[in-house]
Amino acid sequence: MCGVMGLVSGEWVDRAEAKARLEEALRMLRHRGPDDEGVYNDQNVWLGHRRLSILDLSSAGRQPMESACGRYVISYNGEIYNFKELIGRHSLDALRSRSDTEVVLRLFAKLGVECLHELNGMFAFAIYDRQTRILRLVRDRFGIKPLYYRFSDEGFAFASEIKGVCALSNRALTCDVSGLHEWLYYGNSLGSRTLYEGIGQVLPGCYLEVNVDSMAHTPRQYWTLGKSAPAASGAHDKQGAVAETRRLLEQAVQRQLVSDVPVGVFLSGGVDSSAIAAFAARHYGGRLATYSVGFDFSKDGGELPKARRVADLLETDHHEIHIAGREVGDLVEKMVHHHDMPFSDAANVPLYLMAAQIRSETKVVLQGDGGDELFGGYRRYATLRYYGLLHPLARVSQPMHALTRESAFYHRVQRYLRAFAAPDAMTTMALLVTAEDRHDAPARIFSPRIQEALDRSDAMARFRELHTSFHGHDLGIQMSLMDLAIILPDIYLQKVDRSTMAASLEVRVPFLDHDLADYVVSLPSSIKNPFGRKKWLLKSALRGVIPDDILFGPKTGFSVPYGAWLQTSLKPLFFDHLDRFTRRRPEILDRERVELLFSRTAAGLQNHSSILWKVLNFVIWANSTDIDFPPSMTTHLAERSHDRHLELRAE
Repeated sequence: MCGVMGLVSGEWVDRAEAKARLEEALRMLRHRGPDDEGVYNDQNVWLGHRRLSILDLSSAGRQPMESACGRYVISYNGEIYNFKELIGRHSLDALRSRSDTEVVLRLFAKLGVECLHELNGMFAFAIYDRQTRILRLVRDRFGIKPLYYRFSDEGFAFASEIKGVCALSNRALTCDVSGLHEWLYYGNSLGSRTLYEGIGQVLPGCYLEVNVDSMAHTPRQYWTLGKSAPAASGAHDKQGAVAETRRLLEQAVQRQLVSDVPVGVFLSGGVDSSAIAAFAARHYGGRLATYSVGFDFSKDGGELPKARRVADLLETDHHEIHIAGREVGDLVEKMVHHHDMPFSDAANVPLYLMAAQIRSETKVVLQGDGGDELFGGYRRYATLRYYGLLHPLARVSQPMHALTRESAFYHRVQRYLRAFAAPDAMTTMALLVTAEDRHDAPARIFSPRIQEALDRSDAMARFRELHTSFHGHDLGIQMSLMDLAIILPDIYLQKVDRSTMAASLEVRVPFLDHDLADYVVSLPSSIKNPFGRKKWLLKSALRGVIPDDILFGPKTGFSVPYGAWLQTSLKPLFFDHLDRFTRRRPEILDRERVELLFSRTAAGLQNHSSILWKVLNFVIWANSTDIDFPPSMTTHLAERSHDRHLELRAE
């Protein structure tokens, strides 16, 4: 992968200042591309690029790359897996390199934005038209690769990471109230929003068109998830669907093995990663390397025994990485730095550790993200089949909770029931994907004044926005589409990108191959999950490819013991950062509430580990950035200077 960035400078930003900012952004994003860097300038337009060489390791693949005619310039981050097919289909002869970057550039010169429909891969790039003075920022269909931007009186800045945007646009940063409310529930902001006012991100399947003279800008959508409704059950033969799914998945894995450097697989021993490893071992030109991780506090070794069994069957070069809680303190702080926000999916820690340990052996790894969302691997998809029954029962059961003895299990059941007791199905879906509970609102970790500000925002706005687009599907399909449009790009894929790119490692996700994903999304529940059976279609397609005990055995999952870490090895770090923050900013958090949640979790009365992990990430972030909070959120900020900006260190 690579790092892209650029600046369209305003009138009062001189050339020397613009160049200095671009050089600082290049330094900030060096981890995304340690192999090379490049700069392009045309009047007030500056493009930068950090390169991680995967295809065509020679200087012919250097970026920013200009078209042969000199009209177009691209700064590109991604991999187009069907680029060789596109060369033949569109007669792209006389190429100067063997890189997919040049193929994208040539296709855009030939077809304009229509070429986006033909790109099968992951990407985020900026392409500048010198003739029309139009700059376009483009992001792939599923949002696998990130792209952030900011408009200000200094001009327009964009980059693969927020720290790059901040280096290019040296303005004060203020916390976005709506983004903060979303983060409380989901561990990250959603959609185009970030935790910073004025910094947004290009949505998946979209591009942002910017006139570099007037700064007029328009977001446009080139692809829509679930645009066509699933066909009726009778329109598909189950066995035909099984065979086609197997063919498309094998084709996707084979495509994504293309590389001029070694390729490995993250192997958990579950269905998704085992399928990828099996097909990769079949088509890889050598002995495939596989990697697994284990934790302290894991029962029976966690996923390691199953992964080891699969690796033995496939005869891969298998590696196990063991992680202890005493080792992760510095890594939590490091990951907050790399996310530029208090991102709260704890799996980013082991992902980074794996990436850092294998970086000397390979630059590319395949992993199984997207399999659960596409094939119905979560319990909530099947449970929503019974929404019509569970919704009224859950509403009736609410007054009975006082009769049940309090325990962590009791609270977990109550949270699930309250989700189904929500006033409508959309709210139920939004609550099923969070560990938080509106009854015990996560906003209570903040002071009353900030709670008031948060209450004026809607943490579920992104779900409401997309719910109308998916109306007409059954609830299980709607939930799957919600996950593909929200949870996958905003949580899981962001986690994968930041954690692995922090170690200069590229991760590819074959389940999100366009041909495979388009086909599976078009199928009805009766084909994918007959009678609510999780991943029936995928498991049926994999019979004979991986052992039945892996296909139909209990799901181990990638469970990070962050709750146990918080109560043991990370406890000093937690209270150190909490002390530092509350001494400096006593008006933000409710310290007593946080300590109560910690003590109740330690006593086993209720499991607040999710919100406590968020508190840890929040105070680390706030202590390192000195971010402002809007005056509407607290009366104590009126006297604060507004000339502060985010100080993000380059590693």
